[in-house]
Amino acid sequence: MQRLSSLLTLLALFASSLAQGLEIGTAYTRTYAAEEIRTLSNHLGAPLSEQGFRTVVASQPDQPGGQYFILHLEKMSSGSPAVARLTLYTTADKKSSVHNWDLSGGDLENWLYLGLTGKDWPGEDVQPLAWKIELLDSSGTILTEWKSFLWEMP
Repeated sequence: MQRLSSLLTLLALFASSLAQGLEIGTAYTRTYAAEEIRTLSNHLGAPLSEQGFRTVVASQPDQPGGQYFILHLEKMSSGSPAVARLTLYTTADKKSSVHNWDLSGGDLENWLYLGLTGKDWPGEDVQPLAWKIELLDSSGTILTEWKSFLWEMP
């Protein structure tokens, strides 16, 4: 029985080490008009998320124009994060807002585009000031995170 317990502990640690390997190598923001973020295959009926080298997840997929938070994912393992959570301060509001994207639908590419689109982004004149992105597993454990320069400022 002790041997089974030891084996289960070892397997749990191994699975945890695989998931913990995920890192965000770099992150930045960019505003895209709807026609800029769609590829030819999207215009021909493919979902917005299917774009080959990148995974695009918009908060309002039918209105893909808006502000995107672009992450380069490194040390990807076979397991993918289930949720992306963004905490954000903008030039339009002094209070933070939190946005979540469901990532559990499939494998992610190395480039992940998280879009605040449609009614979720107030317009081109609004800019992100300080932001933090966390990638979480299905149990809510943070796998990796990225903080903007201003997020780190006191």
